[in-house]
Amino acid sequence: MAKITKPRAKARLLKAGTKEFAAHGYRGASLRDIANLADTNVAAIKYHFGSKEIFWKEVVSHLYQSLADTILDNDGRNDAPDTRELIRASTRDYILFSAKNPELYRITVLEMIEGGERMEWLARYHLREFMERTMAWTSIAQENGVFPRDVPPFNLVYIMMGAIQTIFMMAPQIERSFGVDVFAEKQIDSHVESIMRLFDI
Repeated sequence: MAKITKPRAKARLLKAGTKEFAAHGYRGASLRDIANLADTNVAAIKYHFGSKEIFWKEVVSHLYQSLADTILDNDGRNDAPDTRELIRASTRDYILFSAKNPELYRITVLEMIEGGERMEWLARYHLREFMERTMAWTSIAQENGVFPRDVPPFNLVYIMMGAIQTIFMMAPQIERSFGVDVFAEKQIDSHVESIMRLFDI
């Protein structure tokens, strides 16, 4: 029987699962390690999620829902006066989200490398919608002169995503090599400004 002795056990498990799946991938992540990190036991994971695969899907869905709440579901509610300001606001929100949730990019990349059923599920239920909506907004930005029109939206989106996310995924190597904490507020602000200047937003 699950050990339910503290409130928000499911939230603690989601947080711990996010960390472990990002660090070790689906196959390498240990349910026992996740349970220990969440200060509970494996029975609690089975109680809340049923299986490791369902648990992984819940972690991924939770991350993508957070992304949607931050970016996608906000794209019609901004008070930006024009397209450029809307794109600036959305880009800044995405950079801040990526800094706060580097695990999403890492989990996605790990599944892309391995391929298989989880990758198919990820593409079907999360990646496709995100990429389609992002490319649609990129096309609108191009039509309004925010981005160059002679670069295909497909290429531009992936170039921007790589520029935004890679620095956070590479955080451990950057800190060891240069002693720079990319998650420090001033470094995040610097990254925001660098992206804005690089893409002339």
